[in-house]
Amino acid sequence: MLDADRNRMLMEVGAGTPMGEVMRRYWHPIAAETEFSDKNTKPVRLLGENLVLYKDLSGTYGLLDRHCPHRRADLSYGYVEQHGLRCNYHGWLFGENGACLAQPYEDVEDPSGKLRKTIHVKNYRVALRGGLVWAYMGPDPAKAPLLPRWDVLARDDAKRNIIVLPIHNCNWLQIQE
Repeated sequence: MLDADRNRMLMEVGAGTPMGEVMRRYWHPIAAETEFSDKNTKPVRLLGENLVLYKDLSGTYGLLDRHCPHRRADLSYGYVEQHGLRCNYHGWLFGENGACLAQPYEDVEDPSGKLRKTIHVKNYRVALRGGLVWAYMGPDPAKAPLLPRWDVLARDDAKRNIIVLPIHNCNWLQIQE
């Protein structure tokens, strides 16, 4: 039987925790592509973080912090546009790399975009493989390892039936059981 400190070390997966840092070095399936046939955003809780996964009108997926840095509005209620996700509260537009692309009033007041260039929302790398959307939450998304080409996910001659089950309130280890 583990003592409380060792149990906490193994079970906590938030940012900055030992197990959280290990788990962030791997790709995680977070959604099925078919979930985005009738909606464009999905709130996701992954490794202790509240995020929003979206598919913009150009077909690009993005995984951002769930709350807008301006007034902490929930971006899962945002508007999907051609190249990003627009906050439903004040209309700030964010790209899949977390950069603020537009600010409605501020763009008129400051055309050079000094404020806009300083705004950035936390983002993570996303990839598609085998009908699933995968996320990498490691320290440097630009240097993420390649998503493995497991034969069951990469084969073109296979038929896949991906079933999305309801969310269960348990930790990542209990899911594996």
